[in-house]
Amino acid sequence: MPRRAWLAIPLLAAAAALAGGWLHGPALALGAGLVGLMLAAGLARTVDGRLARASDWVLMLGEGDVPDVLDLGGSREWRRLGGALTSVGAFTHARVTEFAAQRGRVERLLDSLPTAVLLFSGGRLAYANPSARDLFSVEQSADWSPLRVLGVDVLAQAVDETRETGRAVEVEVRRDDRELLARTSATGEDEVAVAVSDLTETRRVASIRRDFVINASHELKTPVAGIQALADSLAFALDRDPDRARTMVGRLQKEAARLAQLVRELLDLARLEEATAQRQYGRCRVDLAALVRDQVDRCLEFAAQEGVTLLCDCDTPTWLIGVPEDLRLIVGNLLENAIQYNRRGGTVRASAYRDSGEIVLEISDTGLGIPESERSRIFERFYRIDKGRSRAAGGTGLGLSIVRHAAERHGGHVTVNSVLGEGSMFRVVLPVEGLLP
Repeated sequence: MPRRAWLAIPLLAAAAALAGGWLHGPALALGAGLVGLMLAAGLARTVDGRLARASDWVLMLGEGDVPDVLDLGGSREWRRLGGALTSVGAFTHARVTEFAAQRGRVERLLDSLPTAVLLFSGGRLAYANPSARDLFSVEQSADWSPLRVLGVDVLAQAVDETRETGRAVEVEVRRDDRELLARTSATGEDEVAVAVSDLTETRRVASIRRDFVINASHELKTPVAGIQALADSLAFALDRDPDRARTMVGRLQKEAARLAQLVRELLDLARLEEATAQRQYGRCRVDLAALVRDQVDRCLEFAAQEGVTLLCDCDTPTWLIGVPEDLRLIVGNLLENAIQYNRRGGTVRASAYRDSGEIVLEISDTGLGIPESERSRIFERFYRIDKGRSRAAGGTGLGLSIVRHAAERHGGHVTVNSVLGEGSMFRVVLPVEGLLP
């Protein structure tokens, strides 16, 4: 039987006794008090039940559930309370959902940033995005102090200063051979956010560009000055010394050709560097063996002038997907270097073949060889082992740098083996991924 029915039985009995006149005097007062107590007890149970339902409903809302409409029944005031709680619950749930979505977007944005972002709360690590975890080798769940996370006293002190004063701090430090720029800012009570930028690569590139501009200006100055001097002398000798004028014309042509080669190679190198950075390809199917044969034929006259024999072992077609112009630059520069820095009566041999999933180009010479101390630098721009001989031969110091960038653009690499007094062998390895049938 329902609880309300059990409560109604004594109440009905008491009411009947009063109505029938069974109770009078003190008994009447006692009966009335008993009825009042039973009514109060029943009312208390009703109120307790409604409050319990309201409490359960609020707890469900607090746990993230979306409860149904709260119906407390009873009087209009109870129904109004149920309706008000339902409205508040719907509003609260909507705001919590919106806040969770915003937080998710912020976390995804922070996770995608290349800048390392950390949050310290109460002097302990509360959040670190993937860039920060990689840079500082820390786990997201690590409950570490700023010094343990950042590993540098100056950075930890910047966090402490912002935490104590609320002022933003910017510091530049060196950590494990990395140049870092850190900015701290207060984001709440006892909370400090740290954004750390790695300047190492940016400054390395800036240094390379600065050196490139200086070296290019220096290299351009020599042929330009020569052309200017020859032009002035030629103007003076045209009428007074025709034979000398003809000699000057030849020298002028040589300097102009050297300048044109330097400008062309600077443009090739700039194009390769930009294409490598942006991964822009204009690839097609190329037979590297046929391309090597064409470049060997092109260099035959130059080899004959230098007294060098050119040999080509490229009879088998060697197909790959690549950029034809870049591959020509690789082969042409290696061949010209092998001829230019060879000895009279020497030999240059070129070969191209497939080795499993790679294409290999090898160009060897019988020249003077490269000192071991110089081999790590020969692919740098404008670097020359014998500067006097290079300039006399018309070299620009850019050829091997062009070879390296062109090989890297194809996902390959170039190496050199050399023995002093016997010669050198350059080996370019290129992948064959994407090879057409």
